[in-house]
Amino acid sequence: MSDRALTAARSGLPVLLVGLTLAIATADGRTQESVRLELGGSPGDWLRYSHRNDLVVDLPTDLGGPATTRTTIHLHHRIESVSDDAIGYATTIEEISLDVRPTPDELPDLSGIQGLEFFHTATLAGRTASLRLSGQTAEAGPGLLEQVESWLSQLGFPPLPGGVATVGDEWSETTPVPAAALGLAVDYDVVRTRQMRLTEVRSAGNSTVAFLAVTTTWVPAPDPSGKGGSVVSLRGTAEQAVRFDVKRGRFLGSTGTSELELVLTPEGGAQYVAVNASGRQMTRLTGSSDAEP
Repeated sequence: MSDRALTAARSGLPVLLVGLTLAIATADGRTQESVRLELGGSPGDWLRYSHRNDLVVDLPTDLGGPATTRTTIHLHHRIESVSDDAIGYATTIEEISLDVRPTPDELPDLSGIQGLEFFHTATLAGRTASLRLSGQTAEAGPGLLEQVESWLSQLGFPPLPGGVATVGDEWSETTPVPAAALGLAVDYDVVRTRQMRLTEVRSAGNSTVAFLAVTTTWVPAPDPSGKGGSVVSLRGTAEQAVRFDVKRGRFLGSTGTSELELVLTPEGGAQYVAVNASGRQMTRLTGSSDAEP
């Protein structure tokens, strides 16, 4: 395998693998009535989130052995507009950092991402309806839009039912997506299924917090349009525990784990190589315009 391919395997891949109406509470804080799970807020409101993703990549010995990465991202969301069925946000990536061990000869240049601002409109269920990068007049195409929506979901902001839900209710969606939507720089198609379930609702101070369990799976697409390159197979799963502030219509944070397996054909080789990656993710609300996260 060439030095360049080895560098991509050790750094690029792990990195690119690099976020309810009030109910009557019972005595232990649990609520029993249905709640409304929708995004909310007013123009001018802002939210600041911190996200960390720790990843362990189990590379074969001839590819350098195991590697670890830590990606840290600080996001700032500002509500620009609100309508009966959508909310417009201006989102800025205030800070992004990457640490890879062992340190490779080359690391991705993140300077073009730090400070990046984009404007996106989301339905009250949290699905991205439009996207425009700062400094551009035209809206982004469906490919980039899908990547951003998938990225936000992985950060801990999954789709909501966009209406009233009761503990135990589930909603899901299955979508064919390019691997780039997972943050992978490979030309390969997968089918993503996201299953969301409302597991618990609790009163918290003067608000109500909904707890969501999110399971995501990725499997190879039956009729991939991508060329695949060195990727023979790509599949994985992720589990998230998400907290949502019902009264204010905002995500409070999430924790999660992920497992991914890629089967590759090394450059110039005929043998298949399996690369396994496991990760831990955490996102939390660190500040807001009302100072009550």
